[in-house]
Amino acid sequence: MFGKSIVGIIAEYNPFHNGHLYHMNRSLETAGADAAVVVLSSSFVQRGEPAFIDKWSRTRMALSFGANLVLELPTAFSCHNAGVFGSAAVDLMAMTGVVTHLSFGMEDPEAPLETVAGILLEEPDTFKKVLKSRLDCGFSYAEARTAAIEHLLPGAGKMLSSPNNILAQEYVQRIIERNYPLRITPIKRTGGGHHSGSSGAFAGAGWIRNTVRNEGLSDTVRTVMPPEALSMLGTEISRGRCILSLDVFWRILRTVLMRDGPSRLSRFAEMREGIENLLTASAARAGSFEEFINLCTSRRYPRSKIQRFACHSLMGFDHRANRKAQRTGPPYIRVLGWDIKGQEILKEMRTASRLPVVTRPNGRPGTYQRMIADLEYRATSIWENLVQSPELFSESGNLPVRPV
Repeated sequence: MFGKSIVGIIAEYNPFHNGHLYHMNRSLETAGADAAVVVLSSSFVQRGEPAFIDKWSRTRMALSFGANLVLELPTAFSCHNAGVFGSAAVDLMAMTGVVTHLSFGMEDPEAPLETVAGILLEEPDTFKKVLKSRLDCGFSYAEARTAAIEHLLPGAGKMLSSPNNILAQEYVQRIIERNYPLRITPIKRTGGGHHSGSSGAFAGAGWIRNTVRNEGLSDTVRTVMPPEALSMLGTEISRGRCILSLDVFWRILRTVLMRDGPSRLSRFAEMREGIENLLTASAARAGSFEEFINLCTSRRYPRSKIQRFACHSLMGFDHRANRKAQRTGPPYIRVLGWDIKGQEILKEMRTASRLPVVTRPNGRPGTYQRMIADLEYRATSIWENLVQSPELFSESGNLPVRPV
């Protein structure tokens, strides 16, 4: 086997910043790992947005700062709720047959992850009662679940109040549920959350995206990204390969929502409780994507969920495909890039993996593998149409990133 341990990291790198670099270095150190494998979100990310830059550029960033092998989390799972996202990403890590540790960032690495995972997996009667009562009061599912956990395990509910902790919980829950031989390596996060502003050398990826869209590569952005990552981002901006505005996304989305109407929208993933009526009515009234989101969001339907509804509608990701994806999980392991050490890991992985290892996903017509690959093709094609200089055949034509 390669070395003594390989640490897995689930990431979006949207874009790569100093917090990511800190986490990479601490993960390798804490796990005592010889190498790092990253499972990277594809063209649409977990919060229901198109990625800021394409997956190939984000792969290059990862390989430049400590990753040795980068694998794709397909859009069917990367643009989804925390449970689906986390479960599929952990499945991919475990199925490689070579990853020994899973590292993730948390606000409180000492939190009782395993205990909470046990409650969520068993769902005792008291948990179900509190959950139902909160849902009946109009709470979102995440809020209701947090209240139920707090009722059973006082003090633990606050652990589920941050997106990173929620994802960490989903990772651990999946490892326990499937009895995967992955050792968890929680790392205390530095700086603020996803949308937090600059704090010294650290800032959230959401803040970086918003600042770049409003101010360009300002001095504040330069302080929170590694110089090489900043240069890569600058290159993508100059090439017209960065989504600096959601205006085009909004125009396409509004057209689809107005064309399909509630009856057709109701077929798409996660649409329920008549939310398709709200989406259609809001699309007719809104003059911008931000206004559309504000019209749709509520305590029960937070921004990220509305954005995922929108993305699933745009991609044509329907209930049948969604249910199949959740039951089955990723059908293949797609390699996005590697360095010299990663090439050795990849060689071993091709033997040890419990899934097909591919560089260009395909599959026979009518198969589940083809369904996931076709959705990936549609998602990346949509992404390409959102940038100034699209590369319309990037999904079928690009080869993995390799050492020069």
